[in-house]
Amino acid sequence: MRDLMLWLDGQQLSVALRESFLVWSAIEATHIMTLMLFVGTIIMVDLRLLGVLFKNTPVSAIEKRILPLTMIGFAVLMITGVVLFYAKPLTYYNNMYFRLKLIVIALAMINIMVFHFRVQHGQAKWDNAEKPPMSARVIAGLSLSSWVIVVCLGRLIAYGDWFHCATFNEGDFLYFFSDCPQLGGH
Repeated sequence: MRDLMLWLDGQQLSVALRESFLVWSAIEATHIMTLMLFVGTIIMVDLRLLGVLFKNTPVSAIEKRILPLTMIGFAVLMITGVVLFYAKPLTYYNNMYFRLKLIVIALAMINIMVFHFRVQHGQAKWDNAEKPPMSARVIAGLSLSSWVIVVCLGRLIAYGDWFHCATFNEGDFLYFFSDCPQLGGH
């Protein structure tokens, strides 16, 4: 995998992206602004599912209006995230926070699938309820927690330089988890 990251890192477009102040800044800003849209819409739905906000509005009405924005936000996040990764593959590949972020995103996506394929099937019964059933509230709580953690880990990727390969001892768990190069490697 590291060889693939080295190859990506040397690609002309990868180098051009990371060395272009304006393009890099525009992509990163788009990623962060879209993150606010995506997470903001999820928070609104989750707070409704928890019975905290919009208690008199059916869950389906909120989902109908907000889900398209969430999907657009997710699509733009994925595109900008892939471009950001492509620009600095070695930086992200060896970053513990990036790896943890991907794991939490995967768990959050599983949580979304569980909601849509299991919990939501009975939504007609509780759609207008001020407080949906416990299963929906648990899913909403897990969702809120997951996305807050993703946002925090994303910020730590940029500002958490205290955990990188140069600060680990070879053989340490974090050294292994970050897939740091062996001595004499890159």
